Amino acid sequence: MNLFQFSILTSIILATVGMLAWLKQQRVCSAMLVFARSNRIAVFLMTISLGWFLFRYVQNLSDADFGNYKLIIGLVAVFIYFGSFALVKDFLAVRSLSIICLFYAREVLDSAWLQDSPGRLLLVTITYVIIVAALYFGAWPFRFRDFFIWLDKRDYRVKLVALSFSIAGFTTLAVSFTL
Repeated sequence: MNLFQFSILTSIILATVGMLAWLKQQRVCSAMLVFARSNRIAVFLMTISLGWFLFRYVQNLSDADFGNYKLIIGLVAVFIYFGSFALVKDFLAVRSLSIICLFYAREVLDSAWLQDSPGRLLLVTITYVIIVAALYFGAWPFRFRDFFIWLDKRDYRVKLVALSFSIAGFTTLAVSFTL
């Protein structure tokens, strides 16, 4: 995918999340609290993460990048996949969502590399915000739960977050056509 396509995709994701959060304000926090501890979602997202890692990154390793050890790296990844379900069951859905966000951010930043368009700066800024959030919630996934408990205490907080996501999504969509 190129920068324009990633810009459109990112804007659609942000706007959709913002609009859904706006429309389902009362249920957003409780749904996200259920999401954080869901084993089914964790299996689904971890499987996507493992597949993405194996087929996008491990398969494309050159000899200079430990390409001679593809099998070992793949086996370690599969071991970590199964080990995380056995040893780190708590908040695994949050951690796997963080992994997917980091993989997606890598793809977006690779597509924006050495592009001249000034419109890419908004996409790159949003991508770095996603990276910081993914690293934070991946390292301390219980903070994900705490964040949504905090959001649920006041109605305007959910509205503000939903509006922020929507504005970021629609602004990115508008800027996408300047790329």
